[in-house]
Amino acid sequence: MKVYDIAGLGASTLDRFIKVRKFPTGREVQEVVESANDGGGPVSTALAVAGKFGANVVMLDRIGDDMTGRTILEDFKIYNVHTDGVEVVGGTISGCATILVEAESGKRAIFFERSTAPEYGESDLVRDLITDSKILHINGRHRQALLPAIKSAKKAHTLVSFDGGANRYESSLDEIMAHIDICIVARDFGEKYTGETDLMKACYSIHEKGALIAGVTDGANGSYFVWPDGTEYRCAAYSQDTIVDTTGCGDSFHGAFLYGLTQWGTIDEQGILDLQHTPNEVLEACAKLASAVGALNTRQLGGRSGLPTLDAAKQLANI
Repeated sequence: MKVYDIAGLGASTLDRFIKVRKFPTGREVQEVVESANDGGGPVSTALAVAGKFGANVVMLDRIGDDMTGRTILEDFKIYNVHTDGVEVVGGTISGCATILVEAESGKRAIFFERSTAPEYGESDLVRDLITDSKILHINGRHRQALLPAIKSAKKAHTLVSFDGGANRYESSLDEIMAHIDICIVARDFGEKYTGETDLMKACYSIHEKGALIAGVTDGANGSYFVWPDGTEYRCAAYSQDTIVDTTGCGDSFHGAFLYGLTQWGTIDEQGILDLQHTPNEVLEACAKLASAVGALNTRQLGGRSGLPTLDAAKQLANI
């Protein structure tokens, strides 16, 4: 039987959000409207959602031995993310970002400092954490470890999930994409990867390339999917009257979708998640939950501070 629902291989950061009345245009002093500190990183935020909702999740990464790194670890505890696969590297700093948000427009300017901790390599992988999970979730970080991690996952019948974020497509990812079981990408990633501007056609293209579940997200326009049996599905977005900050919405979408799969999907006698025998109605419920979580996460400053409860998301999604 699998021990974990989801293992994540990616970057863990600390995000500092500062909301100001307007972006500075020169030398000036402004009072901050609002501020927040949140853990960040696409994969780690997805795990935070699933962990908050009750899934058993574990992170694999390297962070610095500094105050930022200690804060990252404390934030993981808040969201029930196990850190057995997170190595703290002495003499290095952790990654952090400062996100400046303009109050009136919602526009963001991001300033980041890279971690000096070495990238995860093949020899660093805690393979048991991957093979003991139903799903391995990745987004392209720690490139040298990705294919070995995928190989370990496939051997253990662990499904591989990929988050193709906005402005992150590059052709070097194609080798990895060929091994993905659950492939959900942002609109611009999907268009560049498939050459299709029709998003449902893009989903079919991703499905034909090997993904059992293919999805493309398009913000307020909703999301598009093709399920394992080739059935297409369009999931509407859930509009919100007030949008404070969209940071982390895509990441939380992934976390909620994977949570749904691990909790509601068909599990065989060996504890393996069987997508091909999971009813389409269950897959649609996962998409609705993901859409609801992404929408509700816009109500507060920060990528995680605004995460809803599972009950609130299910109520909005009517599931």
